[in-house]
Amino acid sequence: MARALCTRCGLHPNTCVCEVCEQVNNHHRVIILQHPSEVGHSKGTVRVLQQCLTRLEVLVGESPASFSQQGLERLLTGTRSGLLFPCADSQPVESNAAGQIDQWLVLDGTWRKAAKILHLNPQLRQLPCFHFADPPASHYRIRKAPKAGQLSTAEAVAYLFTLTEPATDPEPLLRAQDTLIRKRLAFVPDHHKAKDHEAPDPEFRGSLTNY
Repeated sequence: MARALCTRCGLHPNTCVCEVCEQVNNHHRVIILQHPSEVGHSKGTVRVLQQCLTRLEVLVGESPASFSQQGLERLLTGTRSGLLFPCADSQPVESNAAGQIDQWLVLDGTWRKAAKILHLNPQLRQLPCFHFADPPASHYRIRKAPKAGQLSTAEAVAYLFTLTEPATDPEPLLRAQDTLIRKRLAFVPDHHKAKDHEAPDPEFRGSLTNY
């Protein structure tokens, strides 16, 4: 008999990580703008954030109309928002300017699709953009990032908290991601695991946080 799906995330126990997700009472609200292709993706780390963060909004879409229907304008109104994505004029999160931000927008998708969301939504370019000046090494070893300094979405949010709200413990996010990785790798033959580490994956999923 098939095992029942998780009542929280709807996933099979072999891929569900809810049991290890601990509550993180983040001070700054995080808004994830997620590309539709990422919804339900078995390697995505947004589900870790959904199970852990107390202040989180996930809007799924690509076009301004899709985000508008989900209330993006309302979420941005009257709040000092920052976009975590490297732009030509982006500032380091480590700078004093980040201290003025009340909530953070993070793009979730492959690098190409995340950039497309930014391109299609000019209102996002009106927000101050930020990047990490010295990000930690990624442990999202399901796929190797094309460049050093590129993190999964969960890792990016965890490091963001490290820099902007020291009272918040981001470790539950990283522990849950480690469980996700372990469960995913359990289905991968050993020779494929080695291959995944040899070459960067152009479709690496997460948040581009450095350039």
